[in-house]
Amino acid sequence: MKRRHRMDLSHDVPKQVAEWMDEAALTLAALPAHGLRPSGARGFWPDIVPDEEDLEWTRDSDILPPRPTPDDVSRMDLVFSWLTFLGERDANRELRLVVQLYMRVHPISGKHLLSWEKIGRKLGIGRNTAQRRYLTACCLIAEKIRTGQIPVDRLDQNAQFSTS
Repeated sequence: MKRRHRMDLSHDVPKQVAEWMDEAALTLAALPAHGLRPSGARGFWPDIVPDEEDLEWTRDSDILPPRPTPDDVSRMDLVFSWLTFLGERDANRELRLVVQLYMRVHPISGKHLLSWEKIGRKLGIGRNTAQRRYLTACCLIAEKIRTGQIPVDRLDQNAQFSTS
């Protein structure tokens, strides 16, 4: 996937939003999950697998994806901040859920862990409805980017938050 550092507002912005979301999902999947606690900290709860789909994932090999760069992580954080602009609490809740479920990817292959059918089954909707809601979320985010309501890069985000 070609990584863009800036969004081109003269081209298909919803498609670019979807590409940035795919890149953010890959970055999240590639982040290391070990060493997140201080060395002396210990949890006493047993490890719990939250979903059955997590049990279905078999590791194809011991090859790990390359570690994301700080710029990759910054873009991932920016993309995840876009989800908050879909609405708070119950407003557009299903749009956010569809996007979040679709952003679960395999860290090595980059394939989505949940198909549109599985996403639809989890939410009690059809696969075409799930796809439409994902595209609607991309279009809503793209419209807010075009109108300047959402920052499109780290520098814009820092400028927006420092003035408020």
